[in-house]
Amino acid sequence: MDFERLEQVWRSEANRPSEEQQARLMEELMNTLKTRRRTEFLLSAIPFAALAVFTLVAGAAVLRGGEDFHGWAGMAMLGVCWIVMIAVFWNGFRARTRDTGQPMRDTLAGLLARNQAARRNYHVFWMMAPVFILPMWFAIERLQRDGKMDSAAGMQALALCGGALAASFGWNTLRFYWVMKPEQRRLEALLQEYEH
Repeated sequence: MDFERLEQVWRSEANRPSEEQQARLMEELMNTLKTRRRTEFLLSAIPFAALAVFTLVAGAAVLRGGEDFHGWAGMAMLGVCWIVMIAVFWNGFRARTRDTGQPMRDTLAGLLARNQAARRNYHVFWMMAPVFILPMWFAIERLQRDGKMDSAAGMQALALCGGALAASFGWNTLRFYWVMKPEQRRLEALLQEYEH
């Protein structure tokens, strides 16, 4: 979102449209928001479907494993993934705002609420990483002990998973400080300006 352009338009005389233009703009805004919500729903359905498939596969493995099942570390990792998924959905649900009858204010408040949800998701990601790393370590160690993975492959798996987590942390941290925090400050300023 280009906030400088938004602020210029916000303060310009062109920001005083006629009633017909306001209705057209509101309809366009609502269509854009509906499209955004639909896209977010579809994008959230992908990891949910993947986790559901992984859970079914893991459940089948547990049922086949019997008493000598040793995949508890993988099940713990799967549980952590479900906890993160539920936390992200909960944050998204909490980000919903109420309609006050002031469309511009409601739009800014909705954007700010979504920004806050994204920042909360960043914190959830950081809190769950240590919980995820421990079962991953145990799962790789168990595969090595059972002879299904040698130590070189175990080190490669740890390096690959660790590298993926580090890259994800790096990307999310950069996005948090370079995108989400400035966006939060600008949205708060615009909302405060609108309310006064």
